[in-house]
Amino acid sequence: MTATADLVLASHPIITAVPFFVPTFAVVAVVAVIVYRDRRRNPGEDDDQEP
Repeated sequence: MTATADLVLASHPIITAVPFFVPTFAVVAVVAVIVYRDRRRNPGEDDDQEP
């Protein structure tokens, strides 16, 4: 076996799984921002609250 064969990183499972996790983290970040912005609204702005 040559020395260059030991340096192949593309066969590592983490390298091949990264393209599947990046969109997941992007969706989670968008949902987190929406929840954060919704929680910061004034309570008086909600339509479903009773006076």
